[in-house]
Amino acid sequence: MNKPHEFPKKLKWRQCITITAVILAGTVFFILQGCTLKSTYDAKVTELEACKAHDAEMTDKLVRLQNTRNSLIEEIEARKKAAQLMNEVYNELLLDLKGEIGTKIVSIELMKSGVNVIMPHDVLFTSGSAELCADGRKVLLKVGGELTEMPYQVIVGGFTDNVPVGGKLAERYPTNWELAGARAASVVRVLEEAGVAKERLRALSLADNLPIASNDTKEGRAKNRRIAIRLRPVVPGE
Repeated sequence: MNKPHEFPKKLKWRQCITITAVILAGTVFFILQGCTLKSTYDAKVTELEACKAHDAEMTDKLVRLQNTRNSLIEEIEARKKAAQLMNEVYNELLLDLKGEIGTKIVSIELMKSGVNVIMPHDVLFTSGSAELCADGRKVLLKVGGELTEMPYQVIVGGFTDNVPVGGKLAERYPTNWELAGARAASVVRVLEEAGVAKERLRALSLADNLPIASNDTKEGRAKNRRIAIRLRPVVPGE
């Protein structure tokens, strides 16, 4: 009669063990689950911080691109305005120097980089020298008067043919470099006298470089001996 009473006791003891095991398993599960949640949370925080850093970087790049775009738009507008003004200057010079153009004392070219006023050597200088003749000086004073109010750089280029400097002229100007430079300087001095601000003036020797005709003929060499006055607008970025 004692055995029936002992069996329930054993059963309760086993139940206690089972319940304890379940509790321990549950505790371990929640601990592990908590670790997993913590790991997931940390990963999400890291991902969020990375997104914030990426957003900040992209915002900075966007600002830089916008600034670059604005600068390019300003430069394009400045170049458009400069081109429009150059076209107006070209038309004005054509009108004001109509007589000189008609008699081929002056020719004018509209180029991408500015306006070229070209004058033959024979119109400006006495034969075989860098000294301006009276008529040449008069023409230059008129041209200079037209340039005084134009806020552009004025580059005076001296050109020669390819014949080496000889005779007494070579004692003063050993090569065409010196001769072309002296002629350009003579023109610059008259333009300054006419009222063109000296800080806008430049004298440049090109010697026999950049011929516009063949040096094999007398006529071609005469065309290559010239003075070119370049009106060059100065725009942002240059």
